[in-house]
Amino acid sequence: MTTLTLTKLFVNLVATGAAVSAQSNGRGEDYTNTGEVKQLAGERLRAVTVAGERGQFAFTMLEVPAADVATLRLWKGQLVQVRDDRGRVFFGVYHNVRPSDVRDKKTSYDVAITLFVVTADTGV
Repeated sequence: MTTLTLTKLFVNLVATGAAVSAQSNGRGEDYTNTGEVKQLAGERLRAVTVAGERGQFAFTMLEVPAADVATLRLWKGQLVQVRDDRGRVFFGVYHNVRPSDVRDKKTSYDVAITLFVVTADTGV
């Protein structure tokens, strides 16, 4: 049996399969249910929630070349697949790319992205 060991975080544009990969750190997840508490007849308080949950996956890609930063900027608002070194897969869109300078490398950046998770068909 073949075993695949991932050492990087991969961002793939779903439409074309093109990929950008880099080491990563600062990963974090956040899941919330959309809902509110309403005051109904008789002064009763009831929870009203929407089925499903809203998710975000935040990560920082380390020492990304300038050309890959430009590619990530082009992919804003498009469906991407993100796979981390733990084998987890997230489908979603992002709207911000936050590059910051790497101390001793003039052509590389650390790139922070927050992915808004969406439901996507993972079939081939």
